[in-house]
Amino acid sequence: MPTTMLIVEKAITQHDLDYVVSLHEENSEDGLAPENYVVVVPVGKENGKVLATLDDLALGNFKGAEEDGHDEPLNEAVVEARDIMTVTVDAFQKAGKRATGELLVGPAVDGLKSIAAKYGVDEIIVLTVPHLVEEFFHRDLATKLRKATDLPTLRLMAHVALD
Repeated sequence: MPTTMLIVEKAITQHDLDYVVSLHEENSEDGLAPENYVVVVPVGKENGKVLATLDDLALGNFKGAEEDGHDEPLNEAVVEARDIMTVTVDAFQKAGKRATGELLVGPAVDGLKSIAAKYGVDEIIVLTVPHLVEEFFHRDLATKLRKATDLPTLRLMAHVALD
């Protein structure tokens, strides 16, 4: 059964869910089994406070840049990540898709390689908000995973409501 690992930072929106599911609509027409999804949510911020602040500034989020919210305690980060994972997995299941979830703690690339091996992942989708500084220098997660796993890796921008 084809399996896609979907890495998210925020709970998936209906628009993003519809788009991700549409990428695999032709599976049944091609005689493939329905897609399985493994939703992975990183716990905390791997990119660190400096890069998170630079991203906020580059995106014009001056309020986010001045807040000191980039260093959350681990317990709060785990609870937040678990909530994101549950909401996202539930959204896939309500859409009639098979989905399971995993939390990622620690170094992202090594952890994601382990999760990909555990589930026999065929492709990776990284659905994140823009990280302009990392993307500019090709240090974003999708680029790292593409090099480390040799799996097809798609980088999608999550739809974010503008305040």
